[in-house]
Amino acid sequence: MRLQDLSEFVGSIYDTALDSNACPPMLNRLADLLGATSGAHFGSYNSRTYVTRNVAPRFDQKYIRSFAEYWGSRDIFWQRGANHPVGAVFMPETFMSREEHCRTDIFNEWYKPQRAEALMRTNLLIEGPVSTVVTVGRRYSEGDFRASEIRLFAALIPHLQRAVQLQLRLAAVDGPPAGSAELLNRLRQGVLLVDAAARVIFANSAAEIMLRAGAGVFLDRDRLRAETPGETQVLRRIIGDCAEPRDELGGAGGRLRLSRENRAPMTVLVIPHRARMAWIDVVRPRAILFITDPEEATIIHREGLHQDFGLTPAEARFTGEVLKAGGLQATADRLGISLTTARTHLAHVFDKTGTRRQAELVRLILQSQPAIRE
Repeated sequence: MRLQDLSEFVGSIYDTALDSNACPPMLNRLADLLGATSGAHFGSYNSRTYVTRNVAPRFDQKYIRSFAEYWGSRDIFWQRGANHPVGAVFMPETFMSREEHCRTDIFNEWYKPQRAEALMRTNLLIEGPVSTVVTVGRRYSEGDFRASEIRLFAALIPHLQRAVQLQLRLAAVDGPPAGSAELLNRLRQGVLLVDAAARVIFANSAAEIMLRAGAGVFLDRDRLRAETPGETQVLRRIIGDCAEPRDELGGAGGRLRLSRENRAPMTVLVIPHRARMAWIDVVRPRAILFITDPEEATIIHREGLHQDFGLTPAEARFTGEVLKAGGLQATADRLGISLTTARTHLAHVFDKTGTRRQAELVRLILQSQPAIRE
């Protein structure tokens, strides 16, 4: 093989990190270089949940679907190779005799019909139970892979690994699309996009303020934690559950409250977030967290109250404090005014808003406020 051709092929490997459509042509060229007449394919496999995804342009698509739906949990080659050293070339014969391999149901009902009998594979990346692999194959009648083909495959593996790592890194850096990020930054609710290890990929403006405040939720070496070890464990467990896909959306997620010293607890909703990255996005779902601070939720823009109800600055400030609850005396104490002045403000606010009770006033004000920041 000419050096120029090899250099061009290596370039096509890195193209896949930026363009998922470049993956099938690259796999076909890889198969041709290695004499893998049945083709080459990328795949990911979760050894705990058996969730898989394969991109194999020369394989029959119905076989690809059947592997994900049925054969993934029965493939001895996948299972035994799941924890093989990253970057090392291995074959079925690394773990079992050829006779044993040829007696398996998956060999006779899946590999053999696809003309993939002699196989050569490597783990490009292992993250917990998830292994990302690339495999090439051909018929036994075409001979085992020669030493020169194995060496070439080994030489290309570092480039395939870097392309996978680059794609994952770019996906993490990108976060939400620009339009979505702009909208999220206008929400009063904190929004965090995190990976399975609770590392933050994206934080909207409200979430950044919460993290800087250092109460309820924190960053500890780029990982989220709560104020107490117990709450940190629960938070990370729920996030991790989203990384164990039971379907396309991943785990169930959940809701919890994060305590804060001398302040009302935060409420956190954790749900799976599936962002289509490309051909290796299989079993790497993320989690998205919606964080509500009950105290922040009661902050009302004074100009909005003036425009909507004609409240004076003093009345607008008074109304914001009323929303924090605790009674009229507590509101007066926080504002540093007398109870008589507080009652006067309340009467004026009732008159201007057409309400008669504090509960009715609170409901009206909260319902009239936009969900986004101005």
